[in-house]
Amino acid sequence: MRLHPYLLFITLPLSLFLTTSVLGETPTEKGSNHKHSSSNSTPLAKTEELGNESQPSGRKKRKKKKQPQRKPIAPQDYAQWEQMNMGNRKMSHDGQWLTFDIRRVDGKSSLHLHRINDGKSKEQQVYSQGERPVFSNDSKWLSVTIGKSPEEKKKAKESKKPAGPGTTIHLRSLIDGKTTEFKNVITLTFSHDSRFAAIEVTGKSAPARPGTPPAPPARALLVRNLETGKDTTFGNVTKFAWSKKESLLALVVDSPSISNALQLFDPGSETLRNLEASDQDYVGLLWRKDSFDLAAARQMKFGEKEDISHTLLAFRNLDDSDKPTGDQAIYDHSKNLSFPLDHYLTASLSWDKNGQALHCSLKKWENKPKDFPSPPKPPAKQKQGKKGKTNNSSAKDSSPAQTNPEKSPAPTEGSQKEKVQDSPALTAKTLRETLTTPSNVEVWHSKDVTIMPRQKKEASSRRNPARKAVWWLKENKLVQLENELTERVTVMRDGLRAIGMDSSPHEREAMFGPRLHDVYAISTRNGKRNRILEGVKFTLSTSPNGRFLLFVREGHIWIHDLKTGKQKNITSTLKTSFTDKQDDTLAQEKRPFGNGIWLTDSSGVLLYDRYDIWLLDPRGERTRKLTNGRKEQLRHRISQASYREENHGNIARGDRIYVGLFGERSKKSGYGSLTLATRKTPAADWKTHLLDDALMLFLSRSRDADILTFTRERSDQSRDLYLAGPALEDPHKVTETNTFQKNYRWGRSELVNFQNTQGVPLQGMLTYPAGYRKGKKYPMIVYIYEKRSQDLHRYYTPSEKHPYNPCVFSAEGYFVFQPDIVYRPQQPGISAVDCVVPAVEKVLETGMVDSRRVGLMGHSWGAYQTSFIVTQTDLFSAAVAGAPLTDMMSMSVSVYWNSGGTNARIFAQSQGRMNKPFWQDAENYARNSPIHGLDTLNTPLLIAFGDKDGAVDWDQGIEMYNAARWAGKDDLVLLVYPGENHGLRKEENMVDYHYRVREWMEHFLKDETGRKWITEGKSFLEREKEKEDLKKKGTSQPTPKRPGPDSKGGSSSEKKAPSSSK
Repeated sequence: MRLHPYLLFITLPLSLFLTTSVLGETPTEKGSNHKHSSSNSTPLAKTEELGNESQPSGRKKRKKKKQPQRKPIAPQDYAQWEQMNMGNRKMSHDGQWLTFDIRRVDGKSSLHLHRINDGKSKEQQVYSQGERPVFSNDSKWLSVTIGKSPEEKKKAKESKKPAGPGTTIHLRSLIDGKTTEFKNVITLTFSHDSRFAAIEVTGKSAPARPGTPPAPPARALLVRNLETGKDTTFGNVTKFAWSKKESLLALVVDSPSISNALQLFDPGSETLRNLEASDQDYVGLLWRKDSFDLAAARQMKFGEKEDISHTLLAFRNLDDSDKPTGDQAIYDHSKNLSFPLDHYLTASLSWDKNGQALHCSLKKWENKPKDFPSPPKPPAKQKQGKKGKTNNSSAKDSSPAQTNPEKSPAPTEGSQKEKVQDSPALTAKTLRETLTTPSNVEVWHSKDVTIMPRQKKEASSRRNPARKAVWWLKENKLVQLENELTERVTVMRDGLRAIGMDSSPHEREAMFGPRLHDVYAISTRNGKRNRILEGVKFTLSTSPNGRFLLFVREGHIWIHDLKTGKQKNITSTLKTSFTDKQDDTLAQEKRPFGNGIWLTDSSGVLLYDRYDIWLLDPRGERTRKLTNGRKEQLRHRISQASYREENHGNIARGDRIYVGLFGERSKKSGYGSLTLATRKTPAADWKTHLLDDALMLFLSRSRDADILTFTRERSDQSRDLYLAGPALEDPHKVTETNTFQKNYRWGRSELVNFQNTQGVPLQGMLTYPAGYRKGKKYPMIVYIYEKRSQDLHRYYTPSEKHPYNPCVFSAEGYFVFQPDIVYRPQQPGISAVDCVVPAVEKVLETGMVDSRRVGLMGHSWGAYQTSFIVTQTDLFSAAVAGAPLTDMMSMSVSVYWNSGGTNARIFAQSQGRMNKPFWQDAENYARNSPIHGLDTLNTPLLIAFGDKDGAVDWDQGIEMYNAARWAGKDDLVLLVYPGENHGLRKEENMVDYHYRVREWMEHFLKDETGRKWITEGKSFLEREKEKEDLKKKGTSQPTPKRPGPDSKGGSSSEKKAPSSSK
């Protein structure tokens, strides 16, 4: 083999980059709180429910076994609780290997590797702090990244030192279990055929000379033969990419002494070939799927230009040994006269599916600003006309200082001929003229279609947007698809057509109304565009053959035929709605239930109504309802497990379609399946596989085998992973998280049915106190937002970072109630009262709750409703509102700073549900504003805000706080967290707010002694001293004594009974 000058072959050992050790299979990590089932896994149908006791059969009573005493959960116990991280749940393509990640509340985690055999799994290895597992395509190798422990992260944060380069990766053979550990790894990727791995590693930086910055760490690229363990090492590699077929490796070698090179390495034959060399850098390496076609971009720099342009490169058929560079195509826009003037090409590339074209983008090319401003030019000399007038008609306001005295006309007879001296008043400059720094004033005009904050958010993309284009390789022709008219363009799967959107004709309507757009059909061959739709809100999916486009018009699904130009309403004859008519926001065009899922042959499209799945012919000739969920109000939705990679989000006839189920009233969930007919096979009838009083989620299927996994949880059973075959029969547990929970008291949840004051049937979710004893009255906390009952079977993990955690309040001896709320136009606050008060009264009828000890809380929109409700009723003895809007008038015309938009659209089109501005309906704005009901506020109210809240301006909290002071309300407290947005992110603030919410409720609902901040407040200096004292003690806040459900949860005769209305 001939060595190339850019290639360095380095033999082992590579002590600077690589540490290799052979590891055997390790046992399950000691101290783990969860069990893993192996061959004796428990079937799902036999899973026992916590707290349920089986009834003895026959007349003879069996002696009950004495149950161990369960203890209450204390904050010190939270750290051990486990949660499943679904991002690391992966299956090998052959369905024989499975990884999943268990994370604890304290930040510790473990990645588990299981072997699947005969529908069951057995644990093979546990990686402490393991993450980002990747299986090779042949399912014989696994790479796992080893992250840092919570202690290491904390230490690194406190040291304030930058993180070291690279990480540790374990490469495991799934054949024999041997593992190699690589340190200082940047990336590890497998070749498509799984025979090789490319491992980019980094070493230590070379010592810096005095006065110079340290050099970047040295890097090397190892190409490992996975069968032999032999490494080929490259130096100076800046980019690399494996082919999407077999194992060719494209490399960019950046040599400081000679030109850069784009190279191709074949690790099978250990040969290296040059594709191109240049003194410019190569970027954007991209292989086309299932081919040997490579795209790249070569940088193109011009000294006077601001940005770097690119020459586009395509190398097709690189597997052809007779053509070392394959079939090469080059697009150099500097040599192409048809390329738009003053534009450049970016390195953002994507392949057309047939390999005939590359999709790219272009931007305007700006000149670099000059280093120093040019000196001001003197006034141009003006030629005099015959009558002493200048030839420049714009010089009407010229002053004597601007006139050249030598060229002045001769004075008229009788005038003074003495030389006129320059007056200081004429030569002096104003302060405005001498200032060198311009004002940073912003001009906000009422004619602005887009308000200034939004303009600033969009400035970077608007200043010089990238415009999509297509480079046709054979013709070497570039076709621009996007321009100022059609800014959002999506190329269809056939590659010949694109769909473009233009919202500019509807910008003014979008200021406070729906965002509409016109739709264009664009030819990718010549860029010609044809407007096919006007004023559309929802455009949906396009057919795989590029012929049909779905869109919504007046509540129906329409189809546009791009071949004939005809449009047809394909749902008009069906007695059901495919848009959400139950949506009680005030938008006229309701959102569809889905975008439409096409069959791969474009012969049909799958659509959803409220409960069922329908198959419709794009020509509108045939329709078929595939499921029957309406009768039982059972929602059917196609699962991600139905999609195969090669179908690009579409579904092939004959494939099994897995469908997720959810009971709108029962809250049951599960899975079913069906199969569409082909010419050779008949359709398979619908079959329900699983349906249970539990929450089942995350159904997934291995790529090449019909092995499925999903999760199951209940409010009293934490999320566990299950394994099943294609028919989902006899699923078996893979995990059993939080086994220690049986030692603690835990609350159960149930549905509560009620009607609001308008007679609408609604539901709520009621969680019992942990260790509930019949006959005892308990305090209750009501948490509200909009619809909440759908979370009946959701499992909540106890945490000190969640201020509204139902599990925590249940453990502390409260009922927790989460009722549903529906709305009427112009009455959002009144609607909340009309739902929440009857819901609470329904629970009070059970006699389990002390009516004098009911609290209310919510965040954001839930906080608004909380703040309003307590001004309308004395039913609640305490309330907590996190980031509430308090004045509907001011809020409706303020700014949503996170996006830069106006809140007016949210009021008119979304959650605010106010379809008139306040000057047209001031009465209802005031009637539904908490601040306007302050005189009847008798409930202690805790409000919390971050002073950088970009969703609800914290002025809303300040207004309520100052109004309460003015009105003499003694039980309103405002918490302000500096630097925080709409949700708290700093750990110390999350923990602080969690405990303050608890302390607030304990004081007012349990008669616990109130802390000073509750009863009197704390001055700025007091709080500063408190923080200093806590820092000296090494803590941020003392953990309060756990009152427990048995301490002060009972009634107090001194507590005044509340009134449900005012």
